[in-house]
Amino acid sequence: MDFIHPLWLLLLPLSVLPFMVSISDNTAISSIKIFEQDGISKKITMLCRSLMSLIIFLLVVILANPWSKSTSITEIGKGAQLVFLIDRSVSMAKPFIGDDDNKSEIKSLAARRILKDFIDQRPSDMIGIVGFSNSALYASKITKNRSYTYAAIDAATGSSINQTNIGSGITSGLFMFSEIETTGSQALVLLSDGAGKISKRVKERIAEMLNEKKINLYWIIIKEPNDVSLFSGNTYLEGREPTVIKLDNFFKSLKTEYKAYEAENPDALSSAIADIDQKEKKPIKIERDIPGKNYNPSILKLLLALIVSLIAIKNIKV
Repeated sequence: MDFIHPLWLLLLPLSVLPFMVSISDNTAISSIKIFEQDGISKKITMLCRSLMSLIIFLLVVILANPWSKSTSITEIGKGAQLVFLIDRSVSMAKPFIGDDDNKSEIKSLAARRILKDFIDQRPSDMIGIVGFSNSALYASKITKNRSYTYAAIDAATGSSINQTNIGSGITSGLFMFSEIETTGSQALVLLSDGAGKISKRVKERIAEMLNEKKINLYWIIIKEPNDVSLFSGNTYLEGREPTVIKLDNFFKSLKTEYKAYEAENPDALSSAIADIDQKEKKPIKIERDIPGKNYNPSILKLLLALIVSLIAIKNIKV
């Protein structure tokens, strides 16, 4: 048993006061000799003293606020350890390029809504969030704390400046996996509306970290007007490929599971997230914390019963 306010326990010696102070009823009589020895009254008086002592003891214990110790158990669920890398460049604050029905929704706000819906449906997942523009914003570590994660998503989907430093975002996201115990599958989900150049040194570091942890990689590209499509089948001269094609080729060269998606509207973005949802459902160990029990409600019930008993005994005492 633990106490939230243990200093109150210093008052426990007060519980002996009823045995040190007289609690007998004072009655004026002409001569004590007319009374015989009354053993029952002595026993009732001792009972009253004991009840009062116990009441004082319980009052002090309640003030100390006793709890049982918290524990944790390991359960097996279905899910994954996921890190979402969210583009915070200015272009993410623009509407989708899809049909007229979807033009009114801002890309970053749609991503915020869809990601929260996705996480709501996966209670076993551990989620980390990284936003990036010119540099990475370490929004939240990989955790099961949903309030923490949702606040991080809100921060990561706020617009920043007109730069897309994907290399910084990816390395920051991969670093998160080194801070936790690996359990189940692990995946990095890159959500951006463009590509960016990554230096050779950063590429080598990304390849090393991905191979070391066997982390799956997904890239959801939110299309911009006149963007090159990864799935057009067009060929380009070596070294003259568009940036998005170069980045896709780099991802394909990595020794890890990789898949790219293109989204021109919120429905396509939801479809991509739903596909990831189906792929990343594997057994995962979950450490569940079990909070300690608060003993005060039970002690209060006992205290009330003792006080009622004391009042009853005092009222029927002759």
